[in-house]
Amino acid sequence: MFDRPILAFDIETIPDPELGRRVLGIEGEDAAVVAEMVKRRLAETRDTTKYPQLPWHRIVCACVTELDPARGTVTMRALGGEDADERGILAAFFALFEGGGPLPRLVSWNGSGFDLPVLRYRAMKHGIAAPGFHRAEARYAERRETMHVDVMDVLSGHGASARQGLGTISELLGLPGKGFLDREVYEHWLSGERARVVEYCKLDTLETMLVFLAWTAHTGALARGSLEAWATRVRELVGAQSDPAWASVAESLRTWPA
Repeated sequence: MFDRPILAFDIETIPDPELGRRVLGIEGEDAAVVAEMVKRRLAETRDTTKYPQLPWHRIVCACVTELDPARGTVTMRALGGEDADERGILAAFFALFEGGGPLPRLVSWNGSGFDLPVLRYRAMKHGIAAPGFHRAEARYAERRETMHVDVMDVLSGHGASARQGLGTISELLGLPGKGFLDREVYEHWLSGERARVVEYCKLDTLETMLVFLAWTAHTGALARGSLEAWATRVRELVGAQSDPAWASVAESLRTWPA
């Protein structure tokens, strides 16, 4: 499991206002179009969801926390840079699988059900080719392969039990809960709080990586001493973040793992 770089990834999305205008005929600026799309989606689903079908999600941010077993390092970043548009984000994501070196192992929370399908749909919309991601030995789209570990899916027995939220499992393990936002992602994004959404996305990747480490320790793939060593690297990474919101995360991780 630790024979190659490990990338915990996450995307943040909003309803795509371009499709709202082009397909649904909604007029106005992005915020008004998205508000109307949400209103219509609630009506057609009888108030069960605000969100559109997967291909209609516009990616506004993608982040990774990377654990490199060979170097003993943990890093965290926004793909394409924190000001990248959707095409730049997609290009940066799929560039991770091109070139030389071993293919990374992907780790996600519901990546099989949401993140990877959205990334594929949106790459097709933008005409982005991703031969490295789809090469035969990658097997990222195969549900029970370990080149992509969807931790939510694995912990539920691939759907044999109810799937749990990342926040619920983080609380169980004494990890920081999901935070940094107090409204829907699209509301923060469309009101100009781009940086806040990026930090939220980074936090999701970090929490996903930590739950993955706890799971590998449970399976015996990671020794207790190695888990504690990685936890130390994560605390150093969190302590180096400039956004003051990370201070509460640092405090939560101070004695982790218990």
